[in-house]
Amino acid sequence: MLNLLSIIFGILTLGSIVYYLYSLYSCHSFFSLENKINPHFSPSISILKPLWGLETNLEKNLTSFINQDYPDYQIVFCVRDKDDPVILLVEKLIAKYPQQDLKLVVFDRIIGYNYKVSNLANGLKYCHHDLILIADSDIEVKEDYLKTIVQPFQDKKVGVVTCLYQSFADNYTGIIESLGVACNFIPNVLIARNLEGVKFAFGSTILMRKKVLEEIGSFERIANSLADDFLLGNLPTKLGYQTVLVNYIVNHGIEKESFNQYLQRQIRWFRCIKFSRFQGYIGMIFTYGIVNSILFALFNSFNLLSSLLLIILFSFKLIIGYQLGFKYLNNQNIKEYLGLIFIVEIIRFYIWLIGLFGNKIIWKNQSFSINSKGELFRC
Repeated sequence: MLNLLSIIFGILTLGSIVYYLYSLYSCHSFFSLENKINPHFSPSISILKPLWGLETNLEKNLTSFINQDYPDYQIVFCVRDKDDPVILLVEKLIAKYPQQDLKLVVFDRIIGYNYKVSNLANGLKYCHHDLILIADSDIEVKEDYLKTIVQPFQDKKVGVVTCLYQSFADNYTGIIESLGVACNFIPNVLIARNLEGVKFAFGSTILMRKKVLEEIGSFERIANSLADDFLLGNLPTKLGYQTVLVNYIVNHGIEKESFNQYLQRQIRWFRCIKFSRFQGYIGMIFTYGIVNSILFALFNSFNLLSSLLLIILFSFKLIIGYQLGFKYLNNQNIKEYLGLIFIVEIIRFYIWLIGLFGNKIIWKNQSFSINSKGELFRC
């Protein structure tokens, strides 16, 4: 039995070396891309902002979308609860920027268990333009954001544009997530981009043609899905449209929460990935090179070969973290806590293992189960 486990983790360790090397290549090739801006291409854009409650830095995040270096865009703020304190903030912003096309929509209509999607559906009819941008409320962008991400739409085959995000926090659970996003999530995405193309999108940015949204069944199609952002990028590709990942990184602010809350949220996301892309989820085992190499060394009593592979995997992981934190993202959290990336990988492996079994999640203080189609239903 020990010999069998040694062989299994030996194979996984060698696979992880290949993964880490390909991560370095994928990151280099992606971040070497240049964004070419055509100053004569600036189609009108409607921005949908689903809101719920007063998050940290919310005013700063929303203001970054209001102050765009772009000729024609509108922002539709969507709120479900008429007593939500975020309404006062939106009204303040509308008064502060009277020259901008800003609209507040308060409507409690529910079309499914995913309340964010209901929020988006309620605001859609107030969008006047042919390009719809969906971006979560905890995202901050620079002034060149719209004019950069819109460029791929010069190609009529492009139906959706999305982009990566990096996270920032000043608390330990947030720092753990920030390191996981940069050193695990981003390499995984860029490898998937190289191997199978972009067939997904992220809630940080989903810019899509309104006609494409209508062709996939609009928001009603995904009203009971936890993976709404994934589907908005995936479903159009099944109709022959392209989803493009642009080389533009937005900032994601992480709310302060307990470690247990962090675990529950991550388990929810991981189970979402499992039902959306099961083969990819299983393949994630190769991304945990630190865990694989430690277990391989343990089963081989830290002999010369296993110890050497352990050192190689730790070195590659450190190089990836350094490259992303210092060279590509210039992320202060990574710079200050780079040594924690090994612990973060072990934590994420634990979450991956928990996510592999079961289909129950906790979301918005409610318990749900996920069926084989990735749809939510009450426990």
